[in-house]
Parts: sequence; C-alpha cells; structure tokens
Amino acid sequence: MPLHSSPLILEQRMVKRTRTALHCRETSLQLSDDEGELILSRYIELYSPDGMQWVERSHRVSINALMRWMIAHGQPQPVLHGQEGDVQGVEATA
Repeated sequence: MPLHSSPLILEQRMVKRTRTALHCRETSLQLSDDEGELILSRYIELYSPDGMQWVERSHRVSINALMRWMIAHGQPQPVLHGQEGDVQGVEATA
C-alpha cells in the first residue's frame, strides 16, 4: 500500500456472531504507489475464545482499464458546460 495516500474506507462493520465471537470487516480503496492502479482491499478479523484469525485480500485494476470500462458500461450523465466566472455550469442540449 502507498505510504503517501490514505485509503478510502468503503465499509467497516462489526458483528457479534455468538456470545463469545466477534466478526470485524473493512473494505477500502487506495491508489498504488505509482498511481497507475486502484486497489480494492478486504480485511476480516474473527475473535473467539480460541484466538484471533484474520484474512486480507486485495484486487488491483489499472486506472486506464477502469476508465475504459466505466465509459463503455456506465450510465451517461448530462454534459455540463460554462465559461470562466460562471458560478454553475449549464446543461448542454442535444
């Protein structure tokens, strides 16, 4: 994980599974050190009388591939345009 950027925490959850077991989960996004990839990390801890167990799993995708996928599969939003000094953009009409 990069030292210069903090991860964006998408989810943090703690669930008491039984009277004596606790399940903790965190999901986060972070840029790679070279800022060319986006890293999705999932970290899980399980606390029980038998001890603590943990698992971390990461998935990486290049920023370029992610942007191409978003353009091809994402929902298009209205195009906004304006001029210098505009407080708000104006929606373009087709």
